[in-house]
Amino acid sequence: MNNQKPISPRLSTLLACLLLTAGCAQSPSSVEPAPPVTAQEQPASGVEEKGQTAQNDTFLPGLDEQKIRLSERDRSQCFNLQPGGVKTSRKGHHTVGRCQPQSLIYARCRTGLITCRLGDTSPVQWYSCAKRSGNTTARPVPGSVMVLDANSRRGMPTGHPVYVEQAWANGDGTWRLRISHTNYDRKCHLDKDATVLYNPTHMTASFKSGPWSTWAGNLKVLGFILR
Repeated sequence: MNNQKPISPRLSTLLACLLLTAGCAQSPSSVEPAPPVTAQEQPASGVEEKGQTAQNDTFLPGLDEQKIRLSERDRSQCFNLQPGGVKTSRKGHHTVGRCQPQSLIYARCRTGLITCRLGDTSPVQWYSCAKRSGNTTARPVPGSVMVLDANSRRGMPTGHPVYVEQAWANGDGTWRLRISHTNYDRKCHLDKDATVLYNPTHMTASFKSGPWSTWAGNLKVLGFILR
């Protein structure tokens, strides 16, 4: 015959509390939630840095166009064309002055870049200096300067800079650019709406509209100088 007395309900409650206090059991509601992920812990978003090309990014045409336009509100002087002509020096001699703005002066004016001034810097020299500073890319960026390589046969012994107004990615890896440049005819005339097909694989540019469209095909491109 079993003489053991049953445990009273009060004693059962007391034993259960002792077990929870000793850590033998843990209520699911007592588990602390994981801390939120901070900005520093977020995975890389693929944003392109200067001088580098993101591998899996999607370019949105005109993404920074509004900012570019705002930055150019005080640059109306870039479009003040001054044709070359006869000028009188202090000694009374007549000399032929250069028209303005020259192509490089126009590109600097539009971007506001005053870096890499090496005296009478040519476009090729400007690009080389900017590249050493890590301020160039092979990817078109609105507001940048595309520098064409020197080409004596085409009358560009020191290269030629064009300002990138807009850029669109084509499905085949090429880009369609809308550019503006001056002094394309040695008279400092301004072409503000030329279409250029840029091939980053071969680093070439072909003008599809504008005064150069009749002959400027597969011109060698050095790259793009960033703001």
